[in-house]
Amino acid sequence: MKKILLLCVILLISSCKEKSVFIEYSFKNNMYYIDTNLDKYKDYALLNDLDEDTIIREVNVGLYRDYYIDSEESDINKDYLVLVNKYNFLKSDYEPIDLEEISDKFNKGNNNRLRKEARVNFESMCEDASKDGINIYSSSAYRTYNSQVVIYDYNLRVKGKENADRVSARPGYSEHQSGLCVDVNVISKDFANTLEYDWLVNNSYKYGFILRYPKDKERLTGYSFEPWHYRFVGKDVAYKIKKLDITFDEYYAFYLS
Repeated sequence: MKKILLLCVILLISSCKEKSVFIEYSFKNNMYYIDTNLDKYKDYALLNDLDEDTIIREVNVGLYRDYYIDSEESDINKDYLVLVNKYNFLKSDYEPIDLEEISDKFNKGNNNRLRKEARVNFESMCEDASKDGINIYSSSAYRTYNSQVVIYDYNLRVKGKENADRVSARPGYSEHQSGLCVDVNVISKDFANTLEYDWLVNNSYKYGFILRYPKDKERLTGYSFEPWHYRFVGKDVAYKIKKLDITFDEYYAFYLS
């Protein structure tokens, strides 16, 4: 009986070792594999019944951590590629030094400033869109830390904490403070059913903008689908993100972090 039990233990250990080797080998063949994350991939795989690609993507963007608790200051040295999300925050006194007002021709909101390069490209995008009969304008761009406090507190009262966190960033964790993102036209899910949205999906990358919170990417971005929210990352990066069909969070983890 003891021999049979011992044999079972040996076979079990051998099986586990083979599985571990397979997992390691399989992970390393994935295009988004990051060597320093290998142990995290393995641990995450044991806790979550997910396919390999999903495990790698979710670990890369940090989903093994808790939102807002395991966070760190955003690396502003990344300039136009600074990452601001539920793991990376901007200090309360952070304000870009090159903010410029969006032309009245392309603005219908109160928060109408963007960083210079983003502003120039946004106006160029709006101008070219108008030639195609498409009307695009800013509804909200740069927001101060204090304005984020007001917005988040309102959503907290109206929607409750869980829903507020799905649709609104906590103060310091909003891309709007970076001066690199803009809410266009109507801040509504219905915007996804418009010609303006279709035009932006097909053309915004040409001007360095990406749809920051795409549909069906909520787990990776931490936010529900926002068809109106566009983020400036520069033309080369925007093209690559569109071509690879990945989120900015994934791009940052694999190519910049």
